[in-house]
Amino acid sequence: MFAEIVVNRPTHRRPQPGDDPGYRDAWYLVTYTYRLPSHLQDKVRPGHLVLVPLGASNALGIVVALTDALPEHLTETAIRDVAEVLDPLPVVTPVQIELAYWIANQYLAPLSETFRLMLPPGIEERTFVVITQRTEGMPGGLAPEEQEVWRLLQSRGGRARLSTLLAQVHVDQLEATIDRLAERGLVMVHHALVPPRPLPPRVQYVRLVADEATIQATLPRLGRSSSRADLLMLVARQRGAPLTVGELCQRVGCREEPVRALVERGWLKITEPRTLIVALPEARTADLARAPRQAAVLSLLLSRGGPVEKKELLARTGASPTVITALEEKGLVQRIREEPMVLLALPPDQVMNRIIELRGIEKELAVLAALRGTVGRVWVGGIYAQTGADLGTLRHLADHGLISLHAEQFDRPPLPDRRPLPSLTSDQEAVWREIERGLHQAGAGKEPYVALIHGVTGSGKTEIYLRALAATLTKGQRAIVLVPEISLTAQTVQRFEARFPGRVAVFHSRLTPGQRYAVWDRIRRGEADIVIGPRSALFTPVSRLGLIVLDEVHDHSYKQMEPIPLPAYHARDVAVALGRIAGAAVVLGSATPDLVSYYRATHGIYHLLELPQRIMTQPPAAAPQRARRQEVLPSPRPVSAPLPPVQVVDLRQELQAGNRSILSRVLQKALQQTLEAGEQAILFLNRRGTATFVLCRDCGYVARCPRCEVPLTFHRSAGSESSRLICHRCNHREPAPVLCPQCKSRRIRYFGLGTERVEAAVRELCPEARLLRWDRDTATSAEPEQFLQAFIERRADVLIGTQMIAKGLDFPMVTLVGVISADTALYLPDYRTAETTFQLLTQVAGRAGRSSRGGQVIIQTYNPDHYAIQAAAKHDFHRFYRQELTHRRQLGYPPFARLVALRFSDPDPERCRAAAERLGRWLAAEIQRLGRPIDLIGPAPCFFSRVRGRTRWQIVLRGPDPLSWLQGVVLPWGWQVDVDPISLL
Repeated sequence: MFAEIVVNRPTHRRPQPGDDPGYRDAWYLVTYTYRLPSHLQDKVRPGHLVLVPLGASNALGIVVALTDALPEHLTETAIRDVAEVLDPLPVVTPVQIELAYWIANQYLAPLSETFRLMLPPGIEERTFVVITQRTEGMPGGLAPEEQEVWRLLQSRGGRARLSTLLAQVHVDQLEATIDRLAERGLVMVHHALVPPRPLPPRVQYVRLVADEATIQATLPRLGRSSSRADLLMLVARQRGAPLTVGELCQRVGCREEPVRALVERGWLKITEPRTLIVALPEARTADLARAPRQAAVLSLLLSRGGPVEKKELLARTGASPTVITALEEKGLVQRIREEPMVLLALPPDQVMNRIIELRGIEKELAVLAALRGTVGRVWVGGIYAQTGADLGTLRHLADHGLISLHAEQFDRPPLPDRRPLPSLTSDQEAVWREIERGLHQAGAGKEPYVALIHGVTGSGKTEIYLRALAATLTKGQRAIVLVPEISLTAQTVQRFEARFPGRVAVFHSRLTPGQRYAVWDRIRRGEADIVIGPRSALFTPVSRLGLIVLDEVHDHSYKQMEPIPLPAYHARDVAVALGRIAGAAVVLGSATPDLVSYYRATHGIYHLLELPQRIMTQPPAAAPQRARRQEVLPSPRPVSAPLPPVQVVDLRQELQAGNRSILSRVLQKALQQTLEAGEQAILFLNRRGTATFVLCRDCGYVARCPRCEVPLTFHRSAGSESSRLICHRCNHREPAPVLCPQCKSRRIRYFGLGTERVEAAVRELCPEARLLRWDRDTATSAEPEQFLQAFIERRADVLIGTQMIAKGLDFPMVTLVGVISADTALYLPDYRTAETTFQLLTQVAGRAGRSSRGGQVIIQTYNPDHYAIQAAAKHDFHRFYRQELTHRRQLGYPPFARLVALRFSDPDPERCRAAAERLGRWLAAEIQRLGRPIDLIGPAPCFFSRVRGRTRWQIVLRGPDPLSWLQGVVLPWGWQVDVDPISLL
C-alpha cells in the first residue's frame, strides 16, 4: 500500500529572484509517494501525522490519500518507507484535506503551507524522540554510561525524551549509547507528538510590599534622572556648613546650569561672596597703644571670638581699609575670602513636592496611594483606571522594591443565571425562519447555504446566531463561531456558554501553547460542540460540522495580511468553501458589511436578510409572587429603540474659535454631563501613543524607523523610559530626542494625536474621572476579559481606546461616544479608505445608547462633508453603499473586478526595484501575447516602502479573473501573492 503525503517543508522548485517566471500547472499541489510498511497499514488513514525520510534527514508529513496502485512515473525501488506514525489519531479531517486543496488553488499557496493552518499548535516544537524501557530490572553487563541512562529512564517511569536525556545524562556519545541499548532490545526509540502541559490563563496583579518608612526613603530616588532634584535634596539634607556652588556640583556630578535654574525658580539662593577678618593668636599680646584705631578693630575681633565680615568691622569701628592692611602686615589678623554658598530658599515641607515634580513621579505616587490600605492582590487594569499609570510605572516601582508585579491565574467570572429565551421581533422572526430553512437545506453535496444578516448595531443578530446554534446541536452537528478580535471572545463566550454550558471551546493565539494544544485536542476528540475564536478557529478539526457563523464579517482582521505567511486567505471565502465541502450552513453578520459581501448578497450569491431596527430587551411587567418556584418566568419583551443621534463637529471652526484642545467644546460639555449623571463614555481614536510623529521645527527633520522608514510614534510613560519613540510596524524603540539629531536644535515638537494624549486631556478636564485606556500597549495576555469586566462593573467611567473598542461590544451604561478624529485613515492611497472610515465610525457609534438611558455620538472631523462621514452620521449604510459602489464601478475595483497583488521585498533597494521591473516587463509581455483581459498596475514602490529593513515593491493585476492565468505561472522566489487584497498599502 502507498501513501500520498504532503511534507512540511517547501519542496517545489521556483526560479531564482533574478530570473523570469515559468509555466507549470498546479505547481503548488506537490505531494510525495511513500510505501506503508505492513506493520503500519492498519494504523494509517488520511489525516495522520507521520515521519518520513526526505533527502538525508526526516520530515513531518500529512497523509492525504492511500492507494494500492503505484504511480506510473515511479518505480518500486525509488519509493521509501514511512518511518513512523506520530499520533494514533488523525490530526486533520477528510474535510480539512479537501479544504487545504481548495485554499492552495485559490491563494496559490503550496500544500505544505496550507496544511500548516490546520496542524496542531506548535507541532514542530512538540515532536520528540522518545526512549522507552522494555524491561523493568536493570540487566547485567551494562557499561557505566548505559547504566546511567537506564537509571534515569527508571526514575522517569521508563519513558523520557531524547532532549531530557541529553540535558541530564553526562556521557559522551549519548545517542550511540542509546543505539546499543536498542540493539539489545532493552529500549525502544521512536518519534512521538508529545502534547504540552496546558497552564491556566494568567493575568498581572500588583501588591504593595513596602512599609511607609521604606516608601518615604525611596521616593527621592524614583522617577527620571534629574540633576535639579539631586541638588535640591542635597541642599535640604545638608548638615553643618553650607556648600559652595562648586562643592555642590562636584557632589552631584553636574555643571552650574541646574543650580542657576533652581535659583531662578526661587527654590535655592546663592549668597554673595564675603571677606572675613579673623584675629590671629599674637593679637592678644600686641601693644597698640600708639595706634588706637588698630586697637579698636583688634578689640572687636577678640570680643567676637571668631571671624567678622570686613564691611561690618569697618562700619562698627569707623576704621579705614588701610587699618586692616596694617594689622595684616604686623601678623595680627588674617583676611579670609569666602566663596558664595548655596542655601535652601523653600520651606522645608515643600522640598519633597518639588522633587516629585522634577522627577515626574506623580503616577508612582498615585499608585502607592491607591495601594495603601489594600489587602492582597490588585489587578493592574484597575490600577490603570484609577491612577492613569501604565505598565512602565508599575515596573519602575517594582524595580525599587515598593510593589510586587506578578502574574497569577485568571479567575473567569461566574456565568450569568440562565434565563428564558427572549421573544423575537417581527424582523427577527422573519430572519430566523429563513435561517432555519437554510439549516435544513444545507447538506453535503448541495449548493452551500450562505446568508448575510445586515442588521444595525444592537438589532439582535446574536440571538439569531444562538438559535441557529441550538438548532444545529439538536441535529447532532457542531458549529464554529468566528469573531474578528480576541478582545471580543470574552463577552461572546459568556453569552454562548450561558446558553450552552460545557459545550463551548475557545481557541485563539493568546492562549499559551499548552492551552492551545489542549483546546485543539478537545475539539479533535469531539468533546466541544461549539468552537469560538478569531480566524484561526476556522481550521480546528471540527467533525460533523453543521454551521459556521462569522460575526462582524466586514472586519479586516478576517484577511491574512502582511507580513504574509502563505496563504493570504480571507476567512469569509474559506468559510463558504468549508461550508460547501462539509455541507454546513454559513451565516455572515454585520451592521456595516463590506461592499463585496453586500454586492454578492444583492445579486443572489448570498441570501440577504435585513434587521433594520435596534432593539432593547425589557423585563416583563411585574407579576404576583408565584406559589411554585418551578414556574418558568415569562420571556423578556424586545422593544424597538432608536439609534443614537450623531453630531458632527467641524474642528476647523473649533480652531477659529480659539479652542486648541483635542476635545471640542461640545464633546467637553457632553463628557462632563455624562459623568455628572453617573453614566459612562467611550472615546475612540485610531492611534496609540502620545503623538503621531516627532518634528524639528528648524530643519524639518522627522524621526523615522531605521528599518521601516515610517514616522516613529511618541510614547510618554513614567520611570527610566520617560519618553520613547516606537515603530508600530516592527516594534523598533529608541529614546525620544531632546536635541534634533540633524541640526542640534531644541525646537523638537510632537504632532498628531494618540490615546495617551487623549487620556491626559480627559484627566485635565475631569480629574475625578476613572479612566481606562484600552489599546495594544495596555491590553496584553488574558487581560481583555479583565478590561471588559472592569468597565461592565463600572470600575471605570471613561474607556479610551483604538479599534478594539469599536467591535461588537455591549456596554449598557455607555450614553456617550466621542470620536476624537474621524480623518485618521481617510486620505490614505487605498481603494478601501472610505469604506474603512464609514465602518469604523458606524461601529463605534453603535456602542452608545444600548439601554433605556439613550445616548449620543459626537464625531470630530476636519472634513465634515465627506460622504463616508455624512453617511455614518445618519446611520445610512445604503446611502454609503450606493455612492461607494459608483466609485468602484468607475475605477474598476472590487466587486467589479478581482485583484491580485504581487509583492517583493529585499534589503537592497536597487535589487528590489530591478526584480520588480523585470517581472513587470514579463507579465506585460505575456498578457499581451495571450490576449488576457488583465490590467497591470505598477510595478511601483508600496506606500509603506520599507518595512523591517526591507524595501517593498508591488505589482497589481486587475481583471475579471487574473487568478485563472496565475495558477499556471511559477513566480521566482521571494514574490508574495495576495489574492483579493483588502489593502494596497
